[in-house]
Amino acid sequence: MPLTPAGPGVRPAAALALLVASHFLLNLDSAIVEVTLPSIKQDLHISLAELSWIANAYILAFGGFLLLGGRLGDVFGRRSVFVTGLLVFGAASLAGGMASDAAVLVAARAVQGLAAAVISPTALSLLMTVFPDRTAEGKARRNKALAVLGAVAATGGSAGYFTGGVLTDVFGWQSTFLVNVPLTVLAAAAAPRLLPAAAPPASRRHFDVVSGALAGGGMTLMVYVLVGAQRTGWLSARTLGPGALAAVLVLLFVLRQRTSPDPLLPLRIFRHRSLRGANAVAALINMAIGPVIFFLSLYTQELLGYSAFAAGLAIVPVILTVTVSSTAAGWLLGRTSQRSVMTTGLLLFLAGLLWMCRISGGAYWAELLGPECLVGLGGGLVFVTFTVSGTTGLDERDAGAASGVLTTAQKIGASFGLAVLTTLAGSRTAAADSGQVLLAGYRTAILAAAVPVALALAATARWLPGTLPAPSESPVRRHPQDSPQVVGESA
Repeated sequence: MPLTPAGPGVRPAAALALLVASHFLLNLDSAIVEVTLPSIKQDLHISLAELSWIANAYILAFGGFLLLGGRLGDVFGRRSVFVTGLLVFGAASLAGGMASDAAVLVAARAVQGLAAAVISPTALSLLMTVFPDRTAEGKARRNKALAVLGAVAATGGSAGYFTGGVLTDVFGWQSTFLVNVPLTVLAAAAAPRLLPAAAPPASRRHFDVVSGALAGGGMTLMVYVLVGAQRTGWLSARTLGPGALAAVLVLLFVLRQRTSPDPLLPLRIFRHRSLRGANAVAALINMAIGPVIFFLSLYTQELLGYSAFAAGLAIVPVILTVTVSSTAAGWLLGRTSQRSVMTTGLLLFLAGLLWMCRISGGAYWAELLGPECLVGLGGGLVFVTFTVSGTTGLDERDAGAASGVLTTAQKIGASFGLAVLTTLAGSRTAAADSGQVLLAGYRTAILAAAVPVALALAATARWLPGTLPAPSESPVRRHPQDSPQVVGESA
């Protein structure tokens, strides 16, 4: 089925390519720098503590401000906010590539994270605008577009390990930052020609600064706690103090949204069962997939003796199978229920983990290739389905907020999963670092990753629809105050 635009003057295929490329770039950048850290440490002569902040600054800013970033597009115009985010990301990348000390590099990574928190949810809400699902035909087109997004963007994190190794070996660690500069400039220049622009309603020009501060502070503190919990201990003052403050800030944020006439996060979106289920699954599956890729990278390098480049190649089967199944997900969602597609993906993913946790240090082809393919096939189905479930049936005015919530669920899930699973692995490897002890730790972590996947199956059965919607249903509702889309108008 050809992709058709939401309005005249929009080229849907070109718009989709731009939005998908932006998602891929952000996911790539989340992982690409991790491979370069040893080179950065050696070149800039920095401590391990400073080195950890180069990685964590991006995660903290990205995860902490997603809710805020998603709503900015609803308030000030999605295309304008998207372009601004791209330009800020490019400028921060340039600063990072030219940095000569740790402080500048950490600051650049933090600004990259802030820009990413704007770009990611705004790109998803723009996709929802380009491909409205008011009719059965429109729903099929959106599913196809989301399948393409899932196929390409979901591979970004895995591809980052591979790309980072290549760029660092050939051009130096600075290239992993500088490569973003021309890409973001080109994307920002193309956006006004390819993306629709609708001026936000006058009622949305007000921005609740207090809500933004509460959301940003609370989520940033939450990610900070999760990032450092394994190192400092779950019951340490460093964990419990900021954790309690984060909980208070988030609670105050929720209470403010209940009484605000124009909330930053409209709580009405959680009345949708499928949205609740999608966010639960998004958080739970990311508790598994990110940490598993992390432990696979360690396993192949520390126990199988692979180089960083070879370890990146070892993850390629996950990338390829995610691409295949993400593409298939769009077709399947037009013919069977979200619950069926999600359940199939989760069962494949779970089977892959249970097979993978039997690793014994043997040949890659015998022990990892098969499990990786199952994980990738299941993951592609799951990623596309929770994106469809989490963005369907909403008022158009809430698209940015829903996108921000969905992306936040993924980032919080990934941070929490990595913190918990590294703690479990560390409890098995604390006594020694011999091959067998490390192997036992990695096997424990991979087996534990099956728990959130099993919980995701329960969430799917509880909340996701088990039937296809009737062809006559019109799931997207427009608010009476929403102005119609005006293509070509400056946002």
